Amino acid sequence: MAPTRAILFVFALGIASPDVVAGQRFAALVQSSRDSSDRLTRKADVPFVPNFDTSGPIIEVVAPYQVNRHEIEGFGGAFTEAAALVYQSLPPEKRQHVMDLYFGPNGIGYSVGRIHMNSCDFSPKNYNFDDVDGDVDLVHFDTSVAHDQEAMIPLVKDAQATAASRNAPPIKLLASPWSPPPWMKTNGKMDGSNKPGLKDEYREAWAAYFSKWITAYKDQGVPIWAITPQNEAEFAAPWEACVYTPEQEMEFLGSYLGPKLAADHPEVKTYVFDHNKDHVYQWAQALKNNPNASKYATGIAMHWYIGDHFDHVWQVHEDFPDVRILATEATFERYRWHPGVTLVEGDWSFGEGYAHDIIGDLRSGSTGWIDWNLFLDQNGGPNHVNNVCDAAILVDTNTKEVYVHPQYYAMGHFSKYAIPGSRTITTMKWHTPTYSGKDRPYGTCSAEDGLEAVAVLRPDNQVAVIVLNCADNAIDFKLQDGDDALHANIPGHSIQTYLFDRNEAVKRQAFV
Repeated sequence: MAPTRAILFVFALGIASPDVVAGQRFAALVQSSRDSSDRLTRKADVPFVPNFDTSGPIIEVVAPYQVNRHEIEGFGGAFTEAAALVYQSLPPEKRQHVMDLYFGPNGIGYSVGRIHMNSCDFSPKNYNFDDVDGDVDLVHFDTSVAHDQEAMIPLVKDAQATAASRNAPPIKLLASPWSPPPWMKTNGKMDGSNKPGLKDEYREAWAAYFSKWITAYKDQGVPIWAITPQNEAEFAAPWEACVYTPEQEMEFLGSYLGPKLAADHPEVKTYVFDHNKDHVYQWAQALKNNPNASKYATGIAMHWYIGDHFDHVWQVHEDFPDVRILATEATFERYRWHPGVTLVEGDWSFGEGYAHDIIGDLRSGSTGWIDWNLFLDQNGGPNHVNNVCDAAILVDTNTKEVYVHPQYYAMGHFSKYAIPGSRTITTMKWHTPTYSGKDRPYGTCSAEDGLEAVAVLRPDNQVAVIVLNCADNAIDFKLQDGDDALHANIPGHSIQTYLFDRNEAVKRQAFV
């Protein structure tokens, strides 16, 4: 690495340049740690030296570089109505503050987001845009989407403007419905679902509803990047829901939704499933078994609420190489707060849980990871069925105080440094445990996981390696990149990001 290149690299990060020795590479180190004040904190640069033997833990960036065939789309959170109302409750200067935290030049670089079509559980009440029974031609569809103009669309537009201030590409918005209007459903209401949830005679009208909603949002200056046909299609939830079997969703996509969007909005991508990882392979198989659906689908979306199941994700990546994988929802429900946790500090284990899942998903082929609500209030809402949760940023709507929780810092280690267009690189770990016990609740990690790590090759030819230690004790380890390595140390309950110039001596291998 030339000295001038090292200086340009660190200035691009907005951090002071390391002491550069001709011919020597350095890694910039960013750290967040439970037992110190480090929160995405720049630490001393770490020099590379010739590779060395050690009996201790090793994180190896495999050479030649074996990179994911699919680029990272990005990281972000959901623009729910709850998030929008909480944001709206803040005075202007604090609105700008929280916008900057996520999307601004000094924030964590969010680049994707999710939005619900019609209401969801994190809405104060049910709503849709055509509540006229039997209106198959959708002549009463509210093309102004007036309800969403009250809070959700202004939130998205503020995020768009803030991201543009750092010269970032437009935020990629993924839209998902929780429920069609009641008259389209077999149970006659938005909350809950029979099996199936959608009446067969309204499949064409429901597909047209998607198209009209996308057009309406586009007319408001909010383009939609991608959709899923249904949020959590296997779950007859007590809030807005609509159940499909894999075969029913593929038939809906292949015969109705796909052709309609191809005609009206060919730029909009479709990700199927949008539910828990334990069944992601079954749904990917259903997609590939339906040629009509396959020609309209970009990939498959998944949630984390059933636990890790990274092996299922990897199997999709291996067996269906053209299917892009995207993690589209995760959050901690408030009942998971440990005793003594406060609104001010949040629960550190939640940040670790996010990092654990992101690392596992990226290593298994995912191209991004989307958190649930961007903002929630002090009670974990608003939510019309009391399904309250935590969030990376909470707001006390009475005092207008803003509280940044550990999930924010965990997300930042990925969203700020594993930038869109990056590709994951195969890494191996040695002399450190890998969890092999029974299934655990979502977002769980411990000393039994050992060091966890993922590496990406960025489009600017930098390498970012994110390392997680969920154990109580600090760990000395070697980070190896080709014939070079560095002596590293990670405190207990910490996340680190190492950033360095690509080793030009290491060739890039075919995609995996």
